[in-house]
Amino acid sequence: MRIVPVSRPSRIAIYARYSSDLQNPTSVEDQVALCRHLARDHFAAEPSQLSVYFDAAISGATMQRSDIRRLLADASAERFDLVIAEGLDRVSRNLRDIAGIYEILKFHRIGMWTAHEGHITELHIAFKGAMNALYLEDMGDKMRRGQSARIAGGFALSACPYGYRITRGVVDERGRNVNGVREIDPEQAVIVRRIFQEFASGRGVREILDGLIADGVPWENGRPWLWRSILGRAIFDEGILRNEMYLGRLVYNKRVTQRDPTTGKKRYRVQPRSAWTRVEVPHLRIVSDDLWQAVRARLDTIAQPSPPKRKLPLNMTTHNQRPLTGWVRCGACGATKSIANSTRYVCNSFRFEKVCRNGRGTREGVLLDAVFSALLERINFGADFRPQMVRVFAQQADRSGDLSAEEADIAAQIERYMDAIGAGVDKKTAIERILDLQNRLKDVREELGRMMLPNLPTEAGIRSRLRRAVMELRASGAITDQRAAFGLLLDSITLTPIAGEPQGETISLKLREEGWPEFWRSIA
Repeated sequence: MRIVPVSRPSRIAIYARYSSDLQNPTSVEDQVALCRHLARDHFAAEPSQLSVYFDAAISGATMQRSDIRRLLADASAERFDLVIAEGLDRVSRNLRDIAGIYEILKFHRIGMWTAHEGHITELHIAFKGAMNALYLEDMGDKMRRGQSARIAGGFALSACPYGYRITRGVVDERGRNVNGVREIDPEQAVIVRRIFQEFASGRGVREILDGLIADGVPWENGRPWLWRSILGRAIFDEGILRNEMYLGRLVYNKRVTQRDPTTGKKRYRVQPRSAWTRVEVPHLRIVSDDLWQAVRARLDTIAQPSPPKRKLPLNMTTHNQRPLTGWVRCGACGATKSIANSTRYVCNSFRFEKVCRNGRGTREGVLLDAVFSALLERINFGADFRPQMVRVFAQQADRSGDLSAEEADIAAQIERYMDAIGAGVDKKTAIERILDLQNRLKDVREELGRMMLPNLPTEAGIRSRLRRAVMELRASGAITDQRAAFGLLLDSITLTPIAGEPQGETISLKLREEGWPEFWRSIA
């Protein structure tokens, strides 16, 4: 059954999208204005009947877009009767996705109109969906051809490697700024030659790293030198010792970017070396042919140890987290410590980057005992809690009134800006202001949700309740609950090697005094 939208739908959803993947994109605000005019002229719609959904700077080749997902959720709840967009390519450029969106709308008896195609039918979906998919493929080919042309002209496309700096202020014959121009950084070039010479003479990567660190030579942006800085992945010829740039040669097309059809996320595929593009740029040469060949010969003959795999800090993931991961630091170098062999917290710079020499570790159970003992000592013998909590909660009560007023004011402002867009005011400025207001409204509502005032007992009652909560937390062993509590109450744990002893570390704990009111709120 073909669905034809009613002549005057009572509720209309406008969808707009701006893509950073497009070379000459139409702005979101212009799309919204066009759709408003379409709704008014063809369906006699009033501004109050319209709801706007838009995704900024997101490709139409993926469904990882917040507002297209919100639109489909609202469609399932039947909150509108018609979807209007500038064109089908704004809704999606993926043939499978546009067909799926159309089927969802069709199931809920929701029509679709666009300014370019008019009333959307199955024929539009089949024909335009295929055309949009072909457009994406063609656009990718054009971008690669353009990038190849720039490489052939001696312009770099990737980040500026160590030993070079970006040349600013270069213009072409038309007066336009030219990007991708590099020049040799004399000071860093000396270090590059030193690394090549030391490696060619037989020194190992670890020895070279130690020498650079001992001499106070900084890596890019003052960061410490890493193993991969010197000897990266061989498959991509990464690292200083493998980078052909130092030989005066630009290399491009080492890998291609593709979008996973299941997740919509970008994936990188390694290109065969025969497909790599090489362009000679002799003015950027830093090392001689003889030195380069000596290094390559050693790289080809010696057993190449794999660079240590540097894992993401566990407090940045949702898996395999331990109770104290993220709070433990090394007193020797300041780096974070994480669990090694499921028993001890060991310095990450020692394990992965081979920069720190502190290989000592402290068992997790010892640290947990120290943390809970410090919390109980603070509860039993520290300063009174009640005055601080009364002050904080009173401030929050005053703040909640202001926030409620601000919430209503922001909502009214958004409504006025939406009406003003339909009336023809400067659309770009209005849309930008609406986005700012929506972000602020979200923050205000989240803060309001945290401001329910708890009832406070006496000081003795507060200490008793806090003590019981900490002891229950310790006994439960629930990692998620412990991490949530430590996020409020624990600032850091510093483990420093005991001077003059062959093993062992001192434990220095710092608690977050300002976190007690929120901890009380969580247990009250």
